[in-house]
Amino acid sequence: MTRPPVVTLADQMFYSTVHIESVAPTGTSTGTGFLVLYSKADGTSIPVLVTNKHVLQGARSVSFTLAGAKEGEPMPTGTRITIVDFGDESWFGHSDPRVDVATMPFAHVLQKMSDSGAPAFYRAFGSDLLLTRDQADQLDSIEGVTFIGYPNGLFDTASMLPIARRGQTATPIFNDYEGLPAFLIDASVFPGSSGSPVMIFDRGSFTTRDGTTHIGSRLYLAGVIAAVHTRRVHGEVQFASSAVASFDDMIDLGIVYKVSAIQECVDAMLAKFGIILTGAPAADALA
Repeated sequence: MTRPPVVTLADQMFYSTVHIESVAPTGTSTGTGFLVLYSKADGTSIPVLVTNKHVLQGARSVSFTLAGAKEGEPMPTGTRITIVDFGDESWFGHSDPRVDVATMPFAHVLQKMSDSGAPAFYRAFGSDLLLTRDQADQLDSIEGVTFIGYPNGLFDTASMLPIARRGQTATPIFNDYEGLPAFLIDASVFPGSSGSPVMIFDRGSFTTRDGTTHIGSRLYLAGVIAAVHTRRVHGEVQFASSAVASFDDMIDLGIVYKVSAIQECVDAMLAKFGIILTGAPAADALA
């Protein structure tokens, strides 16, 4: 079956994520990352991986998987690179220990894929798509959101595509949930979704806070999923003798850290390397 070319906004979002598998002394876990492309002062670009601290923390080796590319088109096969001796110095976490945001330079991973004869097909969010404070002020308190990733490590192995899900904001984006640069979404968020990009994505038309309906499409990168709220559930299990089991039940409320926290992490990371960006938004101008 021939697939149409990757041209629409929705098409390209499916190629913005990275499947992450981390191996730590405590075991193996999977998560999601996504790419944001920044412009350097010398005119070149730098792709940055955005994910969560808990996805990378303590990992001894990490494998990154993307769709493969051939002659500039995506292939139904993946390309995978494993970095051994992966340490906490390989990535940068947000300076606030309560903010579960991590970033990592990704050009060397993409280069390794290319050098191995299996280049990656990917699309990165431009830094101009990061949601600004002014744009957030035009949003209503309840907005639809789209997020893409690998819930429970799942993806379409025949096409290497991740899984897109939709929900809505459960707290206003312009509000700081629990005093943190975060908001909640009402959506089915599962382990493996950690690190997924959260977007305001409307196709065809959208309505702004003042009630005006606009014809056209709208795409903003609003943040990164970090966790899901749970509740403690007690249930009776019938065996030869009855017992009460307790387990955590997810209540479909995901915690999303805002793009301002992402940009703060990126700024600190690039400052360490002495890299100067051009055209990148200031963190305090972002939602």
